[in-house]
Amino acid sequence: MHAGLSLSLCVAAVALTTVTAQAPSAEAYSSSLPIQKIQGIPAVNPVSQPWIWPLPQNWERGSNTLKVSKSIRFEGKGARQPIVSKAIKRYQNLMFKKEDYPMIPYNWSTTDNTPSRSSLSTVVIDIKTNDDHLDMDTDESYTLTVPVSGKAVIQAETVYGVLHGLETLSQLVQYYPERKSYYIPNTPWKISDFPQYKHRGILLDTSRHYYTVQEIEKLIDTLSWNKLNVFHWHMLDSTSFPYVSKKYPELAAHGAYTPRHVYTAKDIKQIVQFAKERGVRVIPEMEAPGHSTSWGYGIPEIASCLNAQPYFGYTVQPPAGQLNIAHPKTKEVVFGLIDEWAELFPDSFFHAAGDEVVMKCWENDTYITNHLQKTNQTLMQLFENFVLDMEDHVRQKNKTVMVWQEMLLEYHFNLPKDTVIQVWVGSDGVKEVTSKGYKTIVSAQNFWYLDLGFGRPRSNPYPEVQGAGFNHWNRVYSYDMRANLTKAEADLILGAEATMWGELADPNNVEDRLWPRAAAFAERLWSGYENPKGEELISADAIYRLLPWREQLVLRGVRAGPLNQGFCTRNPGDCFQPPNPAK
Repeated sequence: MHAGLSLSLCVAAVALTTVTAQAPSAEAYSSSLPIQKIQGIPAVNPVSQPWIWPLPQNWERGSNTLKVSKSIRFEGKGARQPIVSKAIKRYQNLMFKKEDYPMIPYNWSTTDNTPSRSSLSTVVIDIKTNDDHLDMDTDESYTLTVPVSGKAVIQAETVYGVLHGLETLSQLVQYYPERKSYYIPNTPWKISDFPQYKHRGILLDTSRHYYTVQEIEKLIDTLSWNKLNVFHWHMLDSTSFPYVSKKYPELAAHGAYTPRHVYTAKDIKQIVQFAKERGVRVIPEMEAPGHSTSWGYGIPEIASCLNAQPYFGYTVQPPAGQLNIAHPKTKEVVFGLIDEWAELFPDSFFHAAGDEVVMKCWENDTYITNHLQKTNQTLMQLFENFVLDMEDHVRQKNKTVMVWQEMLLEYHFNLPKDTVIQVWVGSDGVKEVTSKGYKTIVSAQNFWYLDLGFGRPRSNPYPEVQGAGFNHWNRVYSYDMRANLTKAEADLILGAEATMWGELADPNNVEDRLWPRAAAFAERLWSGYENPKGEELISADAIYRLLPWREQLVLRGVRAGPLNQGFCTRNPGDCFQPPNPAK
């Protein structure tokens, strides 16, 4: 704040205090004022693209405005499918959220503003199969037609396509404050939609900070509204072991923060079912053999360099501790936990981690060094054997193994070709992984790590640990993970995940950190980089839709952060302009 302005404000504050002491009561003062209707500053959004997020693949719209009945009915055999019937109840509420004084009023001049004679009162749901199996290859496509008069129709191959169709329909409905009614502008609508990438996820770290079941469910709700379909659950890490194992309850008894900060089998089943009913897969990550301090509090013999002090050189962040890969008890525990999770998490993907191992931890463990001498092995050979045995056990449960990129690019392990590699260290890793013929999930930290930019990473107070940049929504949206890839390499990209690691995020700030930047990420995964006509999807167009979508998320109860100041929210064309090269 400028010194002069600060002084002026102080003087004004003193003056205001003096006047207030002599002022009449609030009731008397307000009754003497004339009633004024506040018009507000101008607000203009051209609605050049429909207010649908993410943007559908194919859409056609007309110029009529159709009133929507608040008692809208859903009919057809598909409407009675259990997952769909529950979704209908949710959307009958979401569809009719309203704001009497919205920050972004809908631009009704873009559609015929004449009140419609008919109203939309019925939506027909048509599903080809009632099979509710959910996996990466599940068909999520749908079509939505909204006529000028008559019944709207949602058609889909599966229930999960219907869920996306309901979300799109809910976004078409706009509240008209002056008429105190709901309308769908620009009817008739014809939308044919499907995702460009099958795997579209968010990673949430619930080890460094704990999230309740209800907080996780709220996140999953928001994922579904953005047509994201994967919740990557990073449940375990060095900092805490919140999973209550049936076979090894001592792990959580000693490794969780408190008895309240745990996840039981019942909790997991509830979350998995909740997610399934919203078209979201839940993929567990078993962080091993690195980042495993918390395991050692419950079963000390399976840990190396447990909480070594000072921790520098033993771990990438405190507390120090990795699994003891030479001790027979370690594999017994790991395999037992895999068996439990294979039942609790029905998805065909299982993340076996493998990142950020620090060799000094093992090199200073006498149990491991003695074992290496007895077996005439190197440390890397022991490490690789442990990892491959762990992954083989996962495959025996009919699961596809996911791992972090170090397993392939840093440790150079001989991983089977069916292993899915998650790239995180940087965008260059996408080329390295796909050029070796491996399928990949992209989480490049220089674009899609949403936890960065709020302080030094690793929560380390020492100055030599550098901070990392904030990935602004436009940077998130502008990243093309296909860059510098051949077509064959690009075809190996299954999808991507934006990440929310937990050093500096907890339930009090996580929504602001995620949204609406994760929505920008979601559109890239659903809509792709070009429309079916080959026209590039660019941020200069997207901002006109992302601004109202952020407001809609807030209306739905999400504490999504602002994209800019309020004036720019109301008048994006006055703010989001290309730089003038002449100045």
